[in-house]
Amino acid sequence: MRRALRALLLAAALSPLFGAGDDAIAFSADSMSGSSGKARETTVLEGNASVRVGSLSIRGGRIELSGKDFRYVRATGGVTGEDTEKGFSFTCDEVDYDRDTQIATLRGTAKLDDAKNEVAAEASLISYNRETEVAILQVAVKLTRRKIRCASGFALYRRSVSTLDLSGEPVVIRDADEFRANRISVDLETERITLDGAVSGTLKESKKDAAPDARAGEGQTPPASTQGQAPPADSPPSAQPPEGEATP
Repeated sequence: MRRALRALLLAAALSPLFGAGDDAIAFSADSMSGSSGKARETTVLEGNASVRVGSLSIRGGRIELSGKDFRYVRATGGVTGEDTEKGFSFTCDEVDYDRDTQIATLRGTAKLDDAKNEVAAEASLISYNRETEVAILQVAVKLTRRKIRCASGFALYRRSVSTLDLSGEPVVIRDADEFRANRISVDLETERITLDGAVSGTLKESKKDAAPDARAGEGQTPPASTQGQAPPADSPPSAQPPEGEATP
């Protein structure tokens, strides 16, 4: 009875918004417990736990709030979240969110659904900065947008300008065309692909497709170079491509 009363009092104290405006935080759960001291303040929410920070909502089986003014949010157990203002949602095994830096770190089969830009991404580790709208994806990275499919060990995704930089044995597939290089950059809006280092790939046969801008290199198919570009899928091919450029 005493434990239930303490949880009820704690819930009543914490359920109103903490702070104001974009810094506001609200939370709920089936049960709550907390401790405070000079070195650390901690509140633990368990069972259908939910936290809202401005337009960002985080849900999980267990959520821990710690630090001064509940700066740190850590959620585990079937974590889901969404940002209604920024236009994205996510799922992962666990997430850490720093309210001061606005950086969310997603771990364990992390998936980011960017509805605003029609991008779906996944990786073992995703770090996303809500202020700069930059996501860093690491280990087993996969990203898709319309006709573009990407895979790599590392990726830098800039949501605000819709660009993607890939490294770590990156592969990009556009329709049936496949591109490989040491580093690949993709403009997701124009579908322009830039290849850098040990370029190779395969192109489907189509009059509408243009070949990547790749100078001849040893042992590569098609002819490779340290730098090259694959123009957008709807770009018309040149009547007479410059010497050394690959054509389907």
